[in-house]
Amino acid sequence: MIEFPGTEQVVKKLESFLTATENTPSSIELDELRERAIMHAQRLSNTVAIGFAGEFGAGKSSLANMLAGADILPTGPQQQKLPLVIVAFAEEPETSVGWWGKEPKVYSGVTLEKAAADNPDFISVGLNTPALRDISLFDLPGSDALDESYKQTLALLDYVDCAIWCTNGTSAWRETERHLWRQVPKKLRESSLLAVTHADLLPDDEARDRVLRRLEKENSDMFQTVVPIGTPLAVKAMSQEPEPDFRLWESCGGSKLAEVILRVASEYRQSDLLSARNDLKDHFDPFLANIEAPVTVEHDTSGADGQDVHTSLSVSLPPLNNPILEDWLVAIAGICNELRENADIEPSSFLQSCQEIVEDFADRLDSGTEIDASADWVPGEFEKATDLLMLLQFESGDAPLRDAVGILAQLSDNLAWAGSTVASAPTKTGT
Repeated sequence: MIEFPGTEQVVKKLESFLTATENTPSSIELDELRERAIMHAQRLSNTVAIGFAGEFGAGKSSLANMLAGADILPTGPQQQKLPLVIVAFAEEPETSVGWWGKEPKVYSGVTLEKAAADNPDFISVGLNTPALRDISLFDLPGSDALDESYKQTLALLDYVDCAIWCTNGTSAWRETERHLWRQVPKKLRESSLLAVTHADLLPDDEARDRVLRRLEKENSDMFQTVVPIGTPLAVKAMSQEPEPDFRLWESCGGSKLAEVILRVASEYRQSDLLSARNDLKDHFDPFLANIEAPVTVEHDTSGADGQDVHTSLSVSLPPLNNPILEDWLVAIAGICNELRENADIEPSSFLQSCQEIVEDFADRLDSGTEIDASADWVPGEFEKATDLLMLLQFESGDAPLRDAVGILAQLSDNLAWAGSTVASAPTKTGT
């Protein structure tokens, strides 16, 4: 799970801005703001695109199959030559063939061979796999710096948010790979990782560690991190019945790779969210406030009996309350104070405490009686936050703590809106 709590709420605010300004007279400022709002909404509504790239035979298609949880992309030296293949979520399996500037064609089921016969520019495969609700996988054609194929790889990398460059561990990171990767924009390199495939074919652990030390030294400014993976072992581990072989999954590098991909994609989504929230706060909301500011008109504020109208209203209107928000703030204040005052706190303990509190409130929200009926999306945000806090416990360093505090703050904002209900007016007695 990589979707941060609050994504849906931010998208709704962006859409509200676009709706509210739809008929507003055009201006340079408004046109620019609307364009930025559309860009934010599209980015947050789309999945995070993970691209798999590498030279021919690097094992990128096998890796994409493993993460998709389905053996759909051809692999091996005799693999079928395909254009860009996008694996995304669909309720029913389907295959689409597309061309730049031409209407796509859709086939039922997974039919890559039939799709390739249409000679398309790209192919999209839809699978009903839960992980694909948050990410989409882009399997780029193999490249070779000695011919023109590397230019296609560079062009297609413009369509991905994060990249996984696959290098064969038995001949890792050749000069041709370095030459191509240095042409990739710095921003994409910063959100990408180097996967050392076929790590299971290295003679022993010492040889693997030696390769990794070299790659980490050579690529400190080229990738976020370097991860070795024995793809066949990872596939074998996850296909075991009645449950996956988690020990093998850990030892072959599958667990580490999945963790890194989750972190990189989460950081990308968090960056998108922060950018959209900043624009809402600094630009979109102030613009709406200016065009919606009411005209001030003098009124007689006295009633027939001389009573102040404001006083009358305060008596006649029931008070607003938000008990679930109050309980929530009390619950998180304790652990936040503990984090602030105790420099030696174990990150895993803090994250576990956060997870437990969020789980408790997720259960409480399921009743639906303490929040506004229009806020039926809020319980889902707490469930997503529970998953994310659990996954953060497997990461190291201070970054997971900052992420956790950010998650708690966003959930507080959600409850501040969703939990505001009108209290019942006190029962009147007497005559």
